[in-house]
Amino acid sequence: MGTLLEITLYHQSPQKGKRVLARCFQEARRLEDIFSAYDDDSDLNRLNRYADLGPVEINQELRSVIEISLRLGSETEEVMDITVGPLNNLWKAAEEEGTTPSPASVADALSRTGIAKVQFLPDGRVELGRSGMRLELGGIGKGYAVDLLTAILVQEGVTSAFINFGRSSLAAVGSPPERESWPVLLGSDDGTPIGLAHLKDQHLSISSSFGRSFEIEGTRLGHLIDPRNGFPVRNRILGVAVARTATEAEALTKALVILGPTRGFVVVKRFSKAEGLLIYSNGSQVSSSGFIETVQLETTAAILREGIS
Repeated sequence: MGTLLEITLYHQSPQKGKRVLARCFQEARRLEDIFSAYDDDSDLNRLNRYADLGPVEINQELRSVIEISLRLGSETEEVMDITVGPLNNLWKAAEEEGTTPSPASVADALSRTGIAKVQFLPDGRVELGRSGMRLELGGIGKGYAVDLLTAILVQEGVTSAFINFGRSSLAAVGSPPERESWPVLLGSDDGTPIGLAHLKDQHLSISSSFGRSFEIEGTRLGHLIDPRNGFPVRNRILGVAVARTATEAEALTKALVILGPTRGFVVVKRFSKAEGLLIYSNGSQVSSSGFIETVQLETTAAILREGIS
């Protein structure tokens, strides 16, 4: 999926532990064959090629992740949008040309996005309702994979493990031997430490508006697109979310970064046991009311708490 997957686990039997790891990585490769945006033959890209050409029968795993993504899109005020492919393509071309897209081209790309244009038929087929639509799972696919791998570890009887998928989607199973939790150092884009979180049987996601940035006509832009207006987020913001699942946490970080604290924390509180944190380029931080306690965050920075119930 265009990034690195790391799994750490403890097991009384080294051989059993190696077999479990092999199963996990085999499963990750299987999901990559389905979800990849880089492989023209992936199930996802085959679906994209049929945009506006009628219903398509798809892999059950792909159907599942699309269904989850559309639900989470609806629950995050549609800012976690897997249909942003046309906008991503537009801004990639703009980066290469060094020219800001015209309002007409942005409007055209926007007309090819929107979760309402993805339709599920009763027979299980899926239809993309506009020519040029392109689904991309980069904002949620890693979380889905982490949840599946976590389930495998638990099924195999592993009680102590840590999954790190691309340094943005994390899962802690139990805790390391002789420790109460897994310590996770949170850092900004430039590597500046933010704080030390402690995870146990939890899922955490990190998303930055400037995880990858580019410059057009003297303006620095981030890779994260706001699907409401079709433009990249211009402010340097880092979002952190902890949730019941890695998939939910991935969706919530996008909502926090794009919506900001006022609406973002309202969205976070719609999810059971979810908490969030936003860090700005000037070092200021704001969190939902229970974030610090939930991850036992150790930090020297004063964090403003919204106190949203």
